Amino acid sequence: MQWRTEDLRAVEVGPRKDRVVVAGPGSNLTIPGIIVAEIVRSLAMTGRVTRIEVDLSTHSMSGLHRAPSLAAWHGDQSLDSIVGFHAPENSRRRTQTFIDLIGSDVSVAVAYAWPGIDNSWIQQFLKVAKAKGVTTAVLCASVPKSGPTQVTSLVEIIGRANRVYVGDISDATALASSFRSHGPVVESHPALSLKGKSSRGPGHDIAAFVPRDNVQSLSSLLAAFNAIPEAWISDYRMSLVMRYSGGAVPELVASSHYPSYVTLIGDDITSDDLAELCTNSSALSVADPATDSRAFSSAVDSGIATVLMATAILPQVGLGYVGGLLADMRYPASISVALNHALRLKELRFPSPETWGQLARRLRPTSSELHLVEVLETAND
Repeated sequence: MQWRTEDLRAVEVGPRKDRVVVAGPGSNLTIPGIIVAEIVRSLAMTGRVTRIEVDLSTHSMSGLHRAPSLAAWHGDQSLDSIVGFHAPENSRRRTQTFIDLIGSDVSVAVAYAWPGIDNSWIQQFLKVAKAKGVTTAVLCASVPKSGPTQVTSLVEIIGRANRVYVGDISDATALASSFRSHGPVVESHPALSLKGKSSRGPGHDIAAFVPRDNVQSLSSLLAAFNAIPEAWISDYRMSLVMRYSGGAVPELVASSHYPSYVTLIGDDITSDDLAELCTNSSALSVADPATDSRAFSSAVDSGIATVLMATAILPQVGLGYVGGLLADMRYPASISVALNHALRLKELRFPSPETWGQLARRLRPTSSELHLVEVLETAND
């Protein structure tokens, strides 16, 4: 549910501190924005959430543009417990928005930070929340190429928080050392880590999975691969996993523009070989996966950027997986765009969908904790 800023006064304030406010990037064209959406969705499973979308800049590495996010597509069915607002770009008006939205019914105010983009608004957000006596938490992504030095550069911005969560243990250690005994409690959580993949060279290894004897899907995939400029093709390899009968499939691969850069695997592949293929690939694509698809499950387990090539009916896989991209299997250009974006994200290891619920349980107070707050407030009155 999306509200306008001028409707702020219409937000109903409940008698209990059971609402969580989450502020962070909002665009579903960026990985940070998609991650915030998953955090909000998980929190909304157990109570009311107000989401404040703050987009002061974009992250060039994370743009999805013409390759829609699979997680965002699943999340289009918004929950009634979520109310969303866009924060104004003007600093003064943005502060007023924070003041209006962080009310007496808010139990926790959460800000999401991504190293390398403009996180300056977090200081305003924390200042408002602290002035209203609301518990504050900052979630900070741990991403490749952002060592402890870049994370500790956020110390002044996030220092007013009660708690700080980061994805990488070394980042948590560096932050805790910078804060010393006067700063927030610092913890690590796997939902915030996008590190973990081995460093990749300049080459692009694509693993593609196509249903048995589905020549039409194979033709679209090969057409997308054929679109790679000849000056670049030496850096590309595609492992094509596809069971087939007869000679149509091998002939189609042999007649493609870059047959020497495509390896056709027609035999059954073991679970260990599948896991190794995912681990060694830069990106993965799966055509019309079933709900029990081993290929897609292995991709999620390995955290690899994955292109789901679908027809008009989209498979019900990938809920909560922020490393998934959508492509229309009927159009090679759509597959090409999605694969290019997946390759741009090859250094990221995406979190497991299960981690969002785990993080939400850490952020939202339990009913017993809320009752304790009410008892203490009554006693103070």
